[in-house]
Amino acid sequence: MMRIRLSIKLFLAFFLILAMSVCALFLARYLSARNVAHFMHQLDLQRLEPLVPLLQEEYRSLDNWDGFRKDPRRLDHLLRRSPEMERSFRPPLPPNGAPPSPHGGPGPGPHGGGPSRVFLLDANRLTVVGKPESGDKDQMISITVDGRTVGYLGMTHLEPFGSGPPAALLQRQTMQFYLLGAGLIALTALIALLFSRHLLVPIRRLMRGTEALADRNFTIRIRATTGDELGQLAKNFNVMAQTLENYEQMRRQWLTDISHELRTPLAVLRGEIEGILDGIREPTPDNLSSLHGEILRIGKIVEDLHLLSMADADRLQLNKQRVLPATILDPIAAIYQPRFERCGLQLELKLDDTKTAWIDGDADRLAQVFNNILNNAYKYVAPPGALAIIGRVEENQVRLSFRDTGPGVPEEALDRLFDRLFRVDASRSRNTGGSGLGLSICRDIIENHGGRIWAENSVGGGLIIEIALPRSDGTSQ
Repeated sequence: MMRIRLSIKLFLAFFLILAMSVCALFLARYLSARNVAHFMHQLDLQRLEPLVPLLQEEYRSLDNWDGFRKDPRRLDHLLRRSPEMERSFRPPLPPNGAPPSPHGGPGPGPHGGGPSRVFLLDANRLTVVGKPESGDKDQMISITVDGRTVGYLGMTHLEPFGSGPPAALLQRQTMQFYLLGAGLIALTALIALLFSRHLLVPIRRLMRGTEALADRNFTIRIRATTGDELGQLAKNFNVMAQTLENYEQMRRQWLTDISHELRTPLAVLRGEIEGILDGIREPTPDNLSSLHGEILRIGKIVEDLHLLSMADADRLQLNKQRVLPATILDPIAAIYQPRFERCGLQLELKLDDTKTAWIDGDADRLAQVFNNILNNAYKYVAPPGALAIIGRVEENQVRLSFRDTGPGVPEEALDRLFDRLFRVDASRSRNTGGSGLGLSICRDIIENHGGRIWAENSVGGGLIIEIALPRSDGTSQ
């Protein structure tokens, strides 16, 4: 299949529109001339009306048209009764001055000019006087005597632009139409060429940009030179390229972090097992318990990664029911209460305002969120310290605030706190710092509930984790 370039298509499209416009212009000129001729012919027929009574009298005297057949000049005599009517229906003489004398038709009148254009037909549309042409019989005036049609009166069609000043006017107009059409063609060709270039330059840039993206060159950017849709498309392309570049960086960092997360417990497992195989270490319950702990840690990392992958693919299943967040949080806090006390931490719950605030949610997934947040506080809050969980209802939302006494998080790290595998202190040990996936899982679960979760530093130097969940239609029970 032959491939036609876009510039040629644009040029041909403009040229086709122009050609249609020029054709419409010439058609309008032709129809205008035809309409003028038809209008003038209708005026001539109206001027024939005074001749009808005279022909009726002539027919009554003989009861036929034989008198006109024998002497065609009788119709000319009737026309002479009205000099104005005679001049209207007698064409001018040819340039040589010789009046044509049609067979059977009246000769030149006393006022000069050629033979009369008027013709007379009998009831059977047979010619009595004159020489009508085929098209002249389409429009005639009927002559009736005593309620019956005895003949028809008409006249030959005269082309108004056949000769003389009207013909010269038509010729000048035609020449002007030709010049105008040629000028329009040249101007449109120039505009089409410039416009196609104006369109194709940014399109070619986009083509080169998409080819670069296909080659995984996500640093490509396109310069937006216009403020129209093509310029907006270039800006959207740059945003897409920036997003892809960010995702590529995240992907590489993601693979690096995952391999690093799994390498440490696997290295520990390998060292422990090789030590047992080499007889350096004994397979005591303590050593086996250590191996079991590392296996559980690897399993937890894999399970978290699986959960995040389902969230990315929008396949995170939620078994939503009407639940009370306060009733989910109470038993979890009761489990962590002894642990906090052993570490010199206080755990305080203020959930009275949310005891009757219902939401549509998955109790198990929300419990997973609360467990992650409490576990982080248990690991990171420095003793002696405290964690206060405050619940409140604001308009159509249930708000839960987890406020600890610190240490806080640097301001530049707050926005990344929920990123996957992100830790504020990268050098912190894996045993204390976890995998860095917990808060990412919390964000995905809360967002799948239609809520929001974010972090901010408190005035006292601690960290605040805020959760906002939409209330259900039945706000109380």
